[in-house]
Amino acid sequence: MKAFLASAVILVASMCSSIAAPAPAKGRLLTDLNVIPARVLQRSVSPKFYKSLLISPLEGWITVRGQLSGTQISGARVIRSELKGLFDPLALQLAKEAQIAGNYTIDRPNVKSSVLLHLLVYEIADATMVLSFAHFDEAGGDQMQYYGCSRLLILKGGKWSEIKGPASLDGKGWAVRQGLRNNMKATLLVEKLPETGGYR
Repeated sequence: MKAFLASAVILVASMCSSIAAPAPAKGRLLTDLNVIPARVLQRSVSPKFYKSLLISPLEGWITVRGQLSGTQISGARVIRSELKGLFDPLALQLAKEAQIAGNYTIDRPNVKSSVLLHLLVYEIADATMVLSFAHFDEAGGDQMQYYGCSRLLILKGGKWSEIKGPASLDGKGWAVRQGLRNNMKATLLVEKLPETGGYR
């Protein structure tokens, strides 16, 4: 009886671990990752580059969760790790450097918003390409109007280099607009940013 119970415990434990483990992104397409709001990414790259992403198989996918404190992400932690954690430190660093302005609400001024930063890994020719972008992980987060530019980095020969975005967007972070709930400062910031950024 004890042997039977032990076997049952092991079986249930293995089933639970297999259920909890996220499916690997390797070989999947962007459209297969239903938890990523495509419209947010689509606004942060050029239409031509976005079309190439739709048909490019992924090598890996890392996700960081944090809370927006002012305009920066605090308490960032990796909640999805692939490729043996190789890109986890980079994802955390990009989350630390991210800036998001415009998420000001009257109805809940003291509540911090949850933010997800995604790092998508692609193998291209003789290099590795990573693309990162962030969005709010809350009700209506994928419906906000996002303005900004995703970050694109290339790893080649053991060295990282960043592909700069348009001068009007590069290094300026993100801004969001939620209709009349944003204050005037955020609205003015948003109006200075083009609707789409992007890489060629």
